[in-house]
Amino acid sequence: MVRRGDEIFSCFSCIVDGMHCLVLSSRMCNKGKCLHCIPVDNGCLVLAIISAIGTGMVLLATIILGILAAAGIIMASHQPYPDPESREFRQAAVAGIALGVVLTVVGVASLIAFIFSVLLCNGICKRRPGQVRAYFIYGVVITILTIIASIAQMVNEDDPAPGIGGLVGCVIYTAFLMLVHETYSKMCAGAVFKNHIRLVEDY
Repeated sequence: MVRRGDEIFSCFSCIVDGMHCLVLSSRMCNKGKCLHCIPVDNGCLVLAIISAIGTGMVLLATIILGILAAAGIIMASHQPYPDPESREFRQAAVAGIALGVVLTVVGVASLIAFIFSVLLCNGICKRRPGQVRAYFIYGVVITILTIIASIAQMVNEDDPAPGIGGLVGCVIYTAFLMLVHETYSKMCAGAVFKNHIRLVEDY
């Protein structure tokens, strides 16, 4: 009998293979160009800029919501309560703490994503393969953690929709990581070729 987790993993593997063949196969990515017309590094830079803008907006929204939540808590703390031990007061306190935890987690995650997106943009613009590789490693780690969390949610919860959404997002992000890897390989090959030419000229 096939387990549910095995079925999910098999389907995800098929989707990843399909995305690789569709987006970054030898037919679609040839001679350093994606879709035969767009240079790989240029396409990766455009997506990196979009990622930086998106994560920056999420970070800004999180900061604004955090400030508003803090202001609301401060104002609520100065309001007279008939009974500080009442059920309403406890519920408000728990809701405030939960909101603070969520905003903190989202803020830290968006800050890290924004930093790595900017790092990727800088690495592509200034031709620094190490920075591109750093983003690739970061992306692989995030993808693995998201896949594990999505599969765990699908197996343990009655509603698999969030897990399926997470896997679909991982597939799309994996295609972007493949593009990042192609950009890194192209930059490394260009650096080796450039150094080889310089050695010949020095000789």
